[in-house]
Amino acid sequence: RIGNTESHNLSGLYPDTLYYIWLAARSQRGEGATTPPIPVRTKQYVPGAPPRNISAEATSATTIAISWQPPPIERSNGRIIYYKVFFVEAGQSDSEATVTTLNTTEILLDELKKWTEYKIWVLAGTSVGDGPKSYPVTVRTHEDGM
Repeated sequence: RIGNTESHNLSGLYPDTLYYIWLAARSQRGEGATTPPIPVRTKQYVPGAPPRNISAEATSATTIAISWQPPPIERSNGRIIYYKVFFVEAGQSDSEATVTTLNTTEILLDELKKWTEYKIWVLAGTSVGDGPKSYPVTVRTHEDGM
């Protein structure tokens, strides 16, 4: 119940969620008829969870195939429109990672160093921005001839 006012701010709502709101006037004589329900969707927000089930496998001495699933739908907070894949040689700083932005859930990293261990992680993003990064996975490229 809201006091005598012409506006009210609803808080504690979930991002990218459809709500139905209806209003009724109240006087000393009681409550009046309600308006028809008014559909209102809250704005998107950044994803609340990273991509899931990240799989990374060396496919040659210079390539690693990576795939993943989107964040859980209830944690997407909007429409996922891109992913960022980060990779760096193990032992190097995360800030030195190469970043690739794409809109699919798989990528083949190429032109890598042979018999080298790489740390790889992924994040998802909406039109609002980046969500949290996944836990990193570590993969070593093959030796020559494998």
